[in-house]
Amino acid sequence: MCFRKHSGFRVRKAAGILAAGLLLLCGCAGLKMNGKSGEAPELIPITPEPTGRYHPGKFVWHDLLTPDAAASRTFYSGLFGWSFREHGNYTEILNSGHRIGGIFEAKPKDGKQAVSQWIASISVPDVAQAISFVESQGGAIIHPPVDMPLRGRGALIRDPRGGHLVVLHAKGGDPPDREPAIGDWLWNENWSTTLDQAAAFYRKLGGYETVVHGDGYSVLINEGRWRAGIRRISDEKYNGCWVPVVRVEDPQTLLKQVENLGGVVWVRPGENPRNKDTALIRDNTGALLILQKWSFPEDGQGGGS
Repeated sequence: MCFRKHSGFRVRKAAGILAAGLLLLCGCAGLKMNGKSGEAPELIPITPEPTGRYHPGKFVWHDLLTPDAAASRTFYSGLFGWSFREHGNYTEILNSGHRIGGIFEAKPKDGKQAVSQWIASISVPDVAQAISFVESQGGAIIHPPVDMPLRGRGALIRDPRGGHLVVLHAKGGDPPDREPAIGDWLWNENWSTTLDQAAAFYRKLGGYETVVHGDGYSVLINEGRWRAGIRRISDEKYNGCWVPVVRVEDPQTLLKQVENLGGVVWVRPGENPRNKDTALIRDNTGALLILQKWSFPEDGQGGGS
């Protein structure tokens, strides 16, 4: 897990958020959840109805671990117009009525500063095989596989460069592919100082059919759809970080609202000439995400949501 700032980012490995990640999977004690200790979250299915189909390598879910769920709801409803539905101590996130993720409130019991983080889940056909591959490549299993009654079987992993994801075989199937709408997840981007090695690792982990290499950027493709990107960076402090991307009409018009809602703008559109349509922000509880304007090509390829 990474807590970073671009171009001289302050970088902090948020060890506490890993404990929250474990709690997300198994509900173990050690954090306070909505004022209660040791109570497992009611994790909802990632699709409202079973689909019976799987899309290996697709990023199928995003969970926000936050010390203040109410503050997070205020931020994201104000910025993207997201709505929410409560399921006990777990909050479902909806964009225009479409289920896109969840919010889980977790606070350290010892009073230490809490750090907010988006955790993505990637679809794999076999969780046991996925974690065996991770370990064989020098990665680590932060939490072993666990069966979640409504969500499926998953494990929290750390890749060889320090990036963290949930590998998930969802109960009932993955969400169907569709063009991400404004306010949906467009993309997930991994930052790596060793682009070729990272691309090779994730190609096998996600079962990607194709990897397209560009100028310091690789795109992971399956079923003819772009599933994720890996960006070459030069600073080891940022190595391995996964950052989710939300599709917006124009990131520039949202920056003032980000600040008014208590967030921080770290990279504005155009500060990097190659990223004129993107902005990097931190939300009001500390989680990183990218805002991006995107027009889909006629062949239908693009962010996998």
